[in-house]
Amino acid sequence: MSDIKIYSGSSQVRVMEIKNILENEGIEYQEVNKMDSSYAGIFGEIQIFVSEADSEKVLQLIGIEKE
Repeated sequence: MSDIKIYSGSSQVRVMEIKNILENEGIEYQEVNKMDSSYAGIFGEIQIFVSEADSEKVLQLIGIEKE
């Protein structure tokens, strides 16, 4: 199975919120940090991926409608 991107953005607060939800639910995730370390919060993004099997549940938990 492949991983599904459930979040992509620059808000570190939102990333922490999503990671807490996933950890509390026991859902494994991968975080890809593409932020520019010289300009944190300005350039780049952070992405969170979950397994395809967990994606629908995760999207409901974090309040994102499936496209």
